[in-house]
Amino acid sequence: MRNDAFFRRLLRYYGWYTVGCVIFLLVLSILEKEGFPRAWIGYLFIFSSIVVYAGIGVISRTSDVSEYYVAGRRVPALFNGMATAADWMSAASFISLAGGLYVLGFDGLAYILGWTGGYCLVALLVAPYLNKFGHYTIPDFLAARYSGPWGSTPVRILAVAFTVLV
Repeated sequence: MRNDAFFRRLLRYYGWYTVGCVIFLLVLSILEKEGFPRAWIGYLFIFSSIVVYAGIGVISRTSDVSEYYVAGRRVPALFNGMATAADWMSAASFISLAGGLYVLGFDGLAYILGWTGGYCLVALLVAPYLNKFGHYTIPDFLAARYSGPWGSTPVRILAVAFTVLV
């Protein structure tokens, strides 16, 4: 029953957030229609976004690692999927992939397929092992799995170096 109440509370939060975003965008469109300078609309949009996300961060702050990375493993699959999709379909992805196709033509399609394929491979092949071992990052997992006589520090350093390299 506790999970059901948490799910309803998440639905309410997402609903209020969505309604707030729609109202905010309507206000911005009305301001633009009334002749408000576009530069100021841009500043207002950026400033408001920063304030909202900083507020969410302050309200949701935690020092527990499990709460920080995976919200205590309480978030239902629906919301987890929405967060994952939002992460993958971010503006940076759309802008950079569209720009790559524009500049490279069909050769740029390899970047899109590699981006999507790599994401699916990580989600299907790596994420279950991270979850099974109770770790949140690949360096954590590799350090726990392959730590030797010198401890886990060299494995972590190598994993981070290769992550940055890739």
